[in-house]
Amino acid sequence: MFLKRIELQGFKSFADKSIITFDSDVTGIVGPNGCGKSNINDAIRWVLGEQSVKSLRGGNSMSDIIFSGSAQRKAVNLAEVTLVFDNTKRFFDIAYDEVEITRRLRRQNSEAEYLINKTPCRLKDITDLVMDTGLGRDSLSIITQGNISSFAEAKPEERRALFEEAAGVAKYKKRKNVSLHKLKNTQDNLARLEDIILELERQVGPLKRQAKKAKQYIEYKEELSKIEINVIIDEIEGLQQQISELEQRRFDLDSQCAMHETTIQVQDVENEELRKEMLALDREVNQLQGDYSAAMEESNRLERRKVELNEKRKYALEHASSKERAKELKAMVEEAKFEYEDRRRRKSEMESNLALAKQQIAQLESDIGKARMELEGAQDMYQRLLNRRDVLNNLIKEPFNHQQGVRAVVAAKASLAGIEGVVSELLIPAANYENAISNALGGAMYHIVASDERAARGAIAFLKKNRSGRATFLPMSVLKPRFVNKEQRFVAEHCEGFLGCCDQFIECEERYRLLARALLGNVLVVDQLEHANELAKRLQYSYKIVTLDGDIVHRGGSMTGGTTRNATTPMNVQRELRQVKENLEGQYLKVSDLRSQFQALSSRKESQSTQMVQLRIALAQLDSVLQVKRGKYEGLLADYEQLAPQDREEEGEIQLADELVVAISEIHSRIDDLTTQMRTKRERRAAAGNEAERREQTIRVTRRELSALKQEMQNAEVAIAKAQTRLESAIERLNTDYEMTVEFALTQRSDIAMDGARERVRELRSLIAALGNVNLDAPAQFEEINGRYEFLSGQRQELQEASDKILKAIDEMDETMTRQFTEMFHKINKELDGVFKALFGGGRASLVMVDPDDVLNTGIDIDVQPPGKLVKNIRTFSGGEKALIAISVLFSILKARTMPLCVFDEVEAALDQANVERFAKYLSQFRGESQFIVVTHRPGTMEQCDALYGVTMQQDGVSTLLKVKLADAMEIIDKDEVKA
Repeated sequence: MFLKRIELQGFKSFADKSIITFDSDVTGIVGPNGCGKSNINDAIRWVLGEQSVKSLRGGNSMSDIIFSGSAQRKAVNLAEVTLVFDNTKRFFDIAYDEVEITRRLRRQNSEAEYLINKTPCRLKDITDLVMDTGLGRDSLSIITQGNISSFAEAKPEERRALFEEAAGVAKYKKRKNVSLHKLKNTQDNLARLEDIILELERQVGPLKRQAKKAKQYIEYKEELSKIEINVIIDEIEGLQQQISELEQRRFDLDSQCAMHETTIQVQDVENEELRKEMLALDREVNQLQGDYSAAMEESNRLERRKVELNEKRKYALEHASSKERAKELKAMVEEAKFEYEDRRRRKSEMESNLALAKQQIAQLESDIGKARMELEGAQDMYQRLLNRRDVLNNLIKEPFNHQQGVRAVVAAKASLAGIEGVVSELLIPAANYENAISNALGGAMYHIVASDERAARGAIAFLKKNRSGRATFLPMSVLKPRFVNKEQRFVAEHCEGFLGCCDQFIECEERYRLLARALLGNVLVVDQLEHANELAKRLQYSYKIVTLDGDIVHRGGSMTGGTTRNATTPMNVQRELRQVKENLEGQYLKVSDLRSQFQALSSRKESQSTQMVQLRIALAQLDSVLQVKRGKYEGLLADYEQLAPQDREEEGEIQLADELVVAISEIHSRIDDLTTQMRTKRERRAAAGNEAERREQTIRVTRRELSALKQEMQNAEVAIAKAQTRLESAIERLNTDYEMTVEFALTQRSDIAMDGARERVRELRSLIAALGNVNLDAPAQFEEINGRYEFLSGQRQELQEASDKILKAIDEMDETMTRQFTEMFHKINKELDGVFKALFGGGRASLVMVDPDDVLNTGIDIDVQPPGKLVKNIRTFSGGEKALIAISVLFSILKARTMPLCVFDEVEAALDQANVERFAKYLSQFRGESQFIVVTHRPGTMEQCDALYGVTMQQDGVSTLLKVKLADAMEIIDKDEVKA
């Protein structure tokens, strides 16, 4: 058997689960009217996909097929029917020997569930499974009384469906309809594609030109970028080198100016001293000149007396007696001796003075050496202070040399949105609090303040792109102030040495006050470490405390302190610079004082040297005079010894002569001293005048040189300012146009000839300017539009090919349907005449195509001629005749094509008893070929059934099944007829 069993539960009147097992070729379903036997046919059609509630004899909705209850039974919420088929002959295209098809409906959601072999599936899966097997819900396998009555009344075009099902072209027709639907959709899509492609074609052309221009622009820009980065870097390096040289030159000029100014100041001071000395020497020389004139007058007076005395002695020696001559000669010897002794004593004094002068010069040279060392030491210290001042000034100009990331961001600040500055720049510590604030901040002094997190992210991206190191950012938008609570602040204020919180000693713009409070609001300041320890103990080590020296007591009690080499920070550099400048002023005064001392010692040495030279000259002159006096003395002594007078008279006159000699000797000594002093002072005056003149000349030259140096330094400063401006412009261009730092750009430079690079940059800029407005999105837009255009063009080609394939497939299906329909039509037509004669007892019948030229659409008409009648229109037959004609066609189809299952639902109801018997006997001819399920209440039909199932309604509204014997079935039918 093909259909092995039917399982029903909750479907229409079958409230309880009911199972009908088929084990005979012809199975009859019998029962009185209204018992629900036709519900079995409806159940088969429902499982096979019937969707029309009206065709199922239901109500307004599909949920009406669920058993709705009766007086004794409640309604159920589920209708389920399962058909079990034998598929060993593979009627179904599925690899199972037994196939279960189930449909289930729940009342609450009215949604159907479909299952094949208990696996959920779609309705389409069931429809495709049973297609062309003869089991379709509208196929000739399931025939009802209504189908039979309407067959003869149907129009030829309506009648055609039955023959299509028999010919097996339904699936082709369905496929053709699907293909036609696909073809329509394809053509609609193709039309839409044509419109879209046309629109895209209008866009592709301009976009292609724009994309070409954009690509050209990008090529120029990339080449320009590559070359210009090298040009900018070369320019930056050149400017940096130029600035470095200019700054070195300015430093040298500044040093030279300082030296020249110092030289001028020293020369002015020394000249002033020389002028004072010259004035004093002039006064002294004038004084000595007066003394010399007075001495000369006295000498002349004494010399005249001496001449008179000598004339007297000459006369006496010539005319006097020997005694008188001896007396005079003796006086002359005494005088000569006195003069000789006096000159020798003076020579000895001069030699002593010369030795003393040598000692004084030696001492002055020693003092000068010491003064020179002190001066050089002071000058060296002064130079070190100058160098430190320059270092500090450089630190002020470039405070972040050791912070690569910070330096890069600060350098690119103009091109980075939202960067406020570095903490050490924005928060200025009060005087004497630099060390405390610097150590309180620690590394936070190098944090960069940003307006918000977005600005910080942008700066971090800039650092990453340029590989310029790391930096920490403080977004102002997320900062929160910190503070010391009132109780602990009260404790701190009553602790010795407490000065306040760090943020109190910060000078800043009001908008950065929050920054100060966020970083330093809870850091305490005390005067010294001992008080810091005491305060930390009282506050239970819950706050950081810093001293004025920079020592720290951390939270928890750990301590940091001591000194660090090169501990200069951006915050204490100003303080150190002020101290250095103050030390410079003091050191300058010290250098000036030591230089004055050195100059005074040098002047004293020079004066002493001049005096020593004059002593030597005077000594040499005195030595010659001493020799003369000695010769005179020795000559007179020899003359006197020859006379050797014996008497010694007139002693008084001799004494007078000695006094004159002494006076003359003293006045000559006085004159010699005055002459020596005047010569010395005049030479010193002349030397001082020459030195003053030389220094005046030197000062004039130095002033001219100083003026030239200042002009050159001013030119250097102007050149530095211009170069610095150009450098800043180049760096900003590098930052803005290429988002690069100088350090990163150096890593990107390539080996290109710089000679033609600048000319190429100008050429590229000219080419870029000539391009005009450039849509940089054009390449992407062109790629997108062109890609879409090409894709849609490909789609159009595919759709055209698909359309051609569909048309070809339709043609092939039309050819197949035409062939199969024609063949089946002729087979059925061939069988019809014999079946008709067998059922009608003679006559003839044939099928006629209404339009033989249009096999695919032609209607089917029936030309029948029962025995003894001449009827031209089938509609004029009686109801029984129409039914028998329809049954004849049905049997013809079954003879032409074997059906695995046929369900007849009271198809013979309109036949009389004789025709019923003919129908039943003819039905028995198909045993072994097809399985029949016959719903009937006619005894003639029941007689031909191999098995019967009776449907009863023992309870109101609930159908039950039982297998019955033929006699029982006849009794049931008789009772039904009596009631009727």
